[in-house]
Amino acid sequence: MIEVSRRSALAIVAGGVVSTGVAFAAVSSFSDEDLVRITLEKYLGRLNIRIEHLQQFVLEFRNRNPWIFPSDKLSDAVTLVEELKLGAVRHLLPQEKREDLIQFDRWVIAEFHMLTDYAWRSSPNDPIRFTGWQSCTNPFANLEPPKLA
Repeated sequence: MIEVSRRSALAIVAGGVVSTGVAFAAVSSFSDEDLVRITLEKYLGRLNIRIEHLQQFVLEFRNRNPWIFPSDKLSDAVTLVEELKLGAVRHLLPQEKREDLIQFDRWVIAEFHMLTDYAWRSSPNDPIRFTGWQSCTNPFANLEPPKLA
């Protein structure tokens, strides 16, 4: 039988406490911008967007769709998992949580296209800017309500 000395046991416990503290500090330091950026980069590749524009986008996105964001704990966990490139772990979540995350991903991508100039840039290297909500840009659109006879 293997005997563990008191010193070894204390070292193991201390290592566990330290690693738990480091993991908690890493997870609690994530923000909404981290989750949105990592979600967008998962689908669109590396983004050339300044933090101010990303913050404005996230603020507007949250204001327009407050029910779409995952809970804080789920948000932090997803951000950590995606940062570590362990996206396959999502399959271990309950079906409802997976569907919530898929819906979040879809909404973020759709709103990103509507609230930024991502699709209008002339080059992929051009910086992405937050433009806010733009009304219809079709010059031939008739936005007048139909006249009732």
